[in-house]
Amino acid sequence: MTPASVTDLPSIFDGIEAVCFDAFGTLVEITDKRQAFRPLFKALTPDKRRELKHRLMREDRPFTDWPEALGAEIDPMVLLEVMERMLIETGSIALRPGMADVWARLRGAGLSLALCSNLASDYAMALQSALPDRPDVEVLSCKVGAIKPEPAIYAHVLDGLKVAAGRVLFIGDTPRADIEGPRRAGMKAIHVDEMVAAFQPR
Repeated sequence: MTPASVTDLPSIFDGIEAVCFDAFGTLVEITDKRQAFRPLFKALTPDKRRELKHRLMREDRPFTDWPEALGAEIDPMVLLEVMERMLIETGSIALRPGMADVWARLRGAGLSLALCSNLASDYAMALQSALPDRPDVEVLSCKVGAIKPEPAIYAHVLDGLKVAAGRVLFIGDTPRADIEGPRRAGMKAIHVDEMVAAFQPR
């Protein structure tokens, strides 16, 4: 079998050396959504909710640590409900249809592959397990302390890839986080639907 080359890929990959994927809604999906953190948010005062919303995907801590981190007293049954919902969600994370083939074709063409996701740390292992293989660069908001569309998170992607920004194609499903943000960082960026359409036989 002859290895794939960049010339075998759709024209959107012309001049591209690395591809960075958003995770949820792009590469993978939660097939059984349960809004896992909702019980915790409901149990907090309004100011603590705002604080959790700001910190949740910027800090690498398990959900059981949040009451102490926020200085809030939470009924243990609330955390139990969060855990039950989270187990269902993480257990339902799966690659979106067709993405395994896209990933394999890009790998076969010799492109570097990266992942950039806004993510609570409790979901990291399940996300990693759902991927076809480990990305060359993995930038998770909870590990780097910044979320999309903040410039710092895209800087981590480029630092890891060691590729000129204009040679990186960012693919995602959210305009501000996955298209406008990467473009401001100098990368090329397209919606995942455009990428999927480009791979369709003509």
